[in-house]
Amino acid sequence: MAESKCSVCGGSHFEVVHARALEGTTRAVLFVQCADCGAVVGALDFVNLGVQINHMKEDLQRTLEKLRAQFKS
Repeated sequence: MAESKCSVCGGSHFEVVHARALEGTTRAVLFVQCADCGAVVGALDFVNLGVQINHMKEDLQRTLEKLRAQFKS
């Protein structure tokens, strides 16, 4: 498998950092950047929507189970 490389310095170590002083948005963003030179190679949402949706699904399932139990009695 090929190893990912920074297009600026050729480094192969990356890190995720919170974007600071990001103008034009109120959303929190994470940058994927080269750990050697700091060049940004990607961006991620700070909030993991998949995890949030799964929590909501679980909450709804618990609520539905409670309602079903109430109506069976």
